[in-house]
Amino acid sequence: MRSYAREVAFCKIYTYLMSKQFDGDFSQFDQDKLDEGDLQFATELTQGVIDDKANLDSIIAEFSKSFKLSRIYRLDLAALELALWEMRNMDTPHPVVINEAVALAKKYSTEKSVSYVNGILAAYIRSLQ
Repeated sequence: MRSYAREVAFCKIYTYLMSKQFDGDFSQFDQDKLDEGDLQFATELTQGVIDDKANLDSIIAEFSKSFKLSRIYRLDLAALELALWEMRNMDTPHPVVINEAVALAKKYSTEKSVSYVNGILAAYIRSLQ
């Protein structure tokens, strides 16, 4: 399932934000929910975010009026980086990416994080039009 693969990538990105390490090991996740394509998708998302982190963070900083990058909750930052990378590098429709990022914020972060993540991503989409 793509949603679960995104959640796995989100967890790995968050771990990278905290430890600066990515081991490529997904064995701690429910393997019944991840087929080979899902693992490849999760790996591509995670590695893509790590490789393009500086660029993604500059975009987030540009649209974050409330907080400097250093003050953004790491969980929210992981959701934003993941969503921005997917919007910029994959063919997933933008509303799907935003809904998935908001769902991750709702599940893992604070109540205010949902509107914050949605607002940053919506502002980015508007800037493309």
